[in-house]
Amino acid sequence: MPASAAGEGEERFLTRPLSVLLDFARFGAALLVVAGHSVQLHLYTGPFPFSGRLQHYCVIVFFVLSGLVISTSVLGGRSSLARYTLARVSRIVPVAVPALVFAALAAYVLAGPMHVRIDNSPDDPLLFAERILPPLAFVSAWPGMPAPVWNPPYWSLCYEVWYYAIFALAWFLRGWARALALIVACFTAGGAILLLMPVWLIGVALTHVPPARRLPLSVAPILLAASIFGAFALFEVDREVLNPLLRKVWFADPKWSAWAFSDFAMGLVMAAAAIALRPLAGLFERAIMATKPLAHGLAGFSFTLYLFHWPLIQLMRSWGLEAGASVPAFATLLVLVVALCALISILTERQTLHLRRWMEARFLKLRAKSPGSGAVAV
Repeated sequence: MPASAAGEGEERFLTRPLSVLLDFARFGAALLVVAGHSVQLHLYTGPFPFSGRLQHYCVIVFFVLSGLVISTSVLGGRSSLARYTLARVSRIVPVAVPALVFAALAAYVLAGPMHVRIDNSPDDPLLFAERILPPLAFVSAWPGMPAPVWNPPYWSLCYEVWYYAIFALAWFLRGWARALALIVACFTAGGAILLLMPVWLIGVALTHVPPARRLPLSVAPILLAASIFGAFALFEVDREVLNPLLRKVWFADPKWSAWAFSDFAMGLVMAAAAIALRPLAGLFERAIMATKPLAHGLAGFSFTLYLFHWPLIQLMRSWGLEAGASVPAFATLLVLVVALCALISILTERQTLHLRRWMEARFLKLRAKSPGSGAVAV
C-alpha cells in the first residue's frame, strides 16, 4: 500500500477537531465499560438501563478507533517498520504488563476479608503460570488457551496486538515477503482473531475511502441521527437474528468473536457516526478545539481505565465497599475508580513517550550503525 494510495496530498480523514471529539468518545466508551462491569460484578445492584452487550459494543468502538488512528499514523511515508514496532510496544507494554500483574495481585495478595477466590485462581505455581503467561504473550484467543481470568477485559488486547502486527506486515513489506509474512501471521493469529479483524479494518478504511472525507455538511446531521438509531436498533436484532448466524457457519471455538456479525454491524454504525461528525466538527472547530486539553487529559488515561477497572472493582468488593442499589453511592464509586486509574496512569500511559524515546535512541541508533542498515525516517 503506497503512501499515495492513502490520500497523500489530500486532507486526511482524521482532522484536528474530529480527533478531539473522538478522544471524548474513547473516554466515554471506557467509562461505559466500567459502569457495565460494575453492574456485572454487583458493585451496584440498582436499576441500570443497559445489558451486558453495552460494554462489548464499546470494545467494538475501540477497535474502529484503533484502526483509524493506526492507519492515520503511517500516512505520508515518514514511518518505518522499526519505528512503528517501537511505537506499538511502547504503547502496549507500560499498561498491559502492569495491568495483568496488578490483577493477579488483587486476586491473591491485596484482597480483603470478604474476598472469594476467583475461579481458576490456583495455588500451584505451574497452574498459575498457565493462567498468566498466555495473556502476557497475547495468545489467549488461541484454541485451548485460558482466558485472562483475573482481568477479563484484557481479551481485546489479545486481538488488537495481532491486528497491529498484520497491518504492519501488509503496509511496510513488499512482494513475496509481504505475502509470506501475512500468511504466517494470519495462520498464527488464528481464526477467532481473524473473525473480528474486519471490524478493525473498518477504521483503516476510513483513511482510504475518499467519499468518507466528502460528506456534505447538510447531510451530516441526518447520517449522525441514523447512526444513533442504528446503534439502538442493533440491540433489537443482534441476539435473535445476527448472532445465531455465526453458529451456522463457524464450527470452531469463536472465543470472543461469537458476535462477529453484529460486531461488524456496530463497526459500520461507528464508522457512519465518525463520517457524520467530521464536517460537524469542522463547523464548530473553534469551540471544539477549546476543549482539547480536557479531551486529551481524559483520553490520556482511558487505556489504563479500561485495563485496571476490573481488578479495582474486585478489590472494592473484597473490602466491603459496595453501592448496593444507591445511585449516588454508585456514582461516587465510579468517580473513585476513574480517579484511581488517572493516578495509576502516571506510572503506565504517561511513561509511553519516555519509553518510546529511550527505545528509539537505543535500538534505532544501533540499527543505523549496523552495516548495510538503512533506517527510514518518520
